[in-house]
Amino acid sequence: MRIKAVLFDRDGTLTDFDRTWGPAISHVLRDLAGGDPEILRVLQDLAMFDVERACFTGPSVLKVQSPADYSAGWAQVIGESDPKAMLERIETTLLEHCARTVTPFDGVVDTLKAIHADGLPMGIATNGTEASARKQMHALGLGEAFGFLAGYDSGHGSKPEPGQLLAFARHTGLAPQEIAMIGDSLHDMHAAKAAGMFRIAVTTGAIERPVLEAEADVVIDTMAELLPLALGRAA
Repeated sequence: MRIKAVLFDRDGTLTDFDRTWGPAISHVLRDLAGGDPEILRVLQDLAMFDVERACFTGPSVLKVQSPADYSAGWAQVIGESDPKAMLERIETTLLEHCARTVTPFDGVVDTLKAIHADGLPMGIATNGTEASARKQMHALGLGEAFGFLAGYDSGHGSKPEPGQLLAFARHTGLAPQEIAMIGDSLHDMHAAKAAGMFRIAVTTGAIERPVLEAEADVVIDTMAELLPLALGRAA
């Protein structure tokens, strides 16, 4: 089989989630708490996040769920009367801060530029928003590299459902089995399996290699290892 296009997850795959989103999440939680220390404590517990240190303290749902999913749970727990307005506040704050601290993993930018220069179609499928993905890729000088970017709000659903992946296949005009999905989470691997795509897992996220090996066709440790697979076209 030949890889004819590559689709990437964003957080934990291309960018360091903690360093990229930590400062923004601090702003989000402080804003939602509105100066109430008890609400802030509850939100920190739910998010598994330390506002003072701007870092995650455990396997937070923020790393796999969409803002619509995790904010709904927060709204219920803290008694928010308008969950939709709460979601809008979260997304506005995240978008404002998303490009300021975007931190790609080593080798990511060079690898993506090499794949783009070779003419291989590339896309992003994220459970974040489409707008934040576009803003971050532009900040990294990769605004022209991706012909397809989808977030949970793009109309294709969110992972682990395969909607975003199948939309990319339609965009490229390729069969799913001709496309490689690269991600760091089980959501990515399960979506790729459901879509019928070649699964490449990267160990830069929170999932340990043995777990990924059971769910992926290939496991890599750095994005630079993707080049022989993508440019060599051999899967």
